[in-house]
Amino acid sequence: MRRVFQLLLSILLVFQIQCVIASDDLYSFYYNGESEFISRFNASLKSYAKAKDIDLEMFDAKNSSSVQLSQIYSQVSSKDPLIINLVNTEDASDIIYHAKSYRNRIVFFNRMPSDEIFKKYDRVWYVGTNSATAGKYQADLIMDYLELTGNVDRNRNGILDIIILQGEKNHNDTDGRTSEILKQLSDKKVKYRILSQTYADWDSQTAFNDVKALVSKVGLKNIDMIIANNDAMAVGAVNYLNTEGYNLGKDSKNKTKYIPVFGVDGIPDAIEYIRQNKMTGTVFADFTALAKASVDIALDDSLDDEVLTRKIWYKITDRKVLIPFVKFSSFKSYIRKSR
Repeated sequence: MRRVFQLLLSILLVFQIQCVIASDDLYSFYYNGESEFISRFNASLKSYAKAKDIDLEMFDAKNSSSVQLSQIYSQVSSKDPLIINLVNTEDASDIIYHAKSYRNRIVFFNRMPSDEIFKKYDRVWYVGTNSATAGKYQADLIMDYLELTGNVDRNRNGILDIIILQGEKNHNDTDGRTSEILKQLSDKKVKYRILSQTYADWDSQTAFNDVKALVSKVGLKNIDMIIANNDAMAVGAVNYLNTEGYNLGKDSKNKTKYIPVFGVDGIPDAIEYIRQNKMTGTVFADFTALAKASVDIALDDSLDDEVLTRKIWYKITDRKVLIPFVKFSSFKSYIRKSR
């Protein structure tokens, strides 16, 4: 009788374990669900989670740090994995403090916390893109454009007069993308002058207003190029140029009314503008690859970089994985390259 009881207990235990494994949930937390970049990532994440039969629950902080912390704290009482796109990278320390006792696996996405965070907890990873590479690829696009189109010095002053539309202040992607593109332009001996270098916070309307304000000061004829840290801001710049009769696309009667505009992310509006010749080029990472790496790392049991690298097919170093970029433009076809 005792053996029968032990056998039944063993069967029940196996059943419970299988149920726990089958019912694993995955939680994703976004800084702002209205962001076009986050919207595309979320669509890829939902599709991949569904294919793996994983229950996915999503939370939108609507750009509020306090709201996001409250959302996360309500979920760290379980061992379910968390994918977190931080509102404020400084909140990562508090999140780790609450998650450690429950041993949650955490994948920070797109906004990378400091290296100190990775030292505090062995079950935290980062999935994103290399911000410096985005700047380098933008510079490559610009050099290709200058080579193919010739002189874009519209006011003949011997200098490339540029507007730089930056993301958030003190954001690693803002700093990395801006500093790298300026370094690349200098290394390639391009004489340039920065007319404006504002923080448009990744927002299309803010970029629209910033370009409008600068045009009122210096005039359109004195602007040679617009470089944006993301596509939303690039689209905002194009939208304003359209109001001035510039960058109207393939059907424009005056092709000389064109200022090259470059972005990052590959959002649908930007891709369509590039196809219409309203915008010049963008660089972007594979959203499917970003989502797949985030989910696969979150759901795995391994803590070893080499083991996880073999499983996700992207190099992981110090628990960080950076997905390569792709170039896309209206003036030249590009084949996919690695970093």
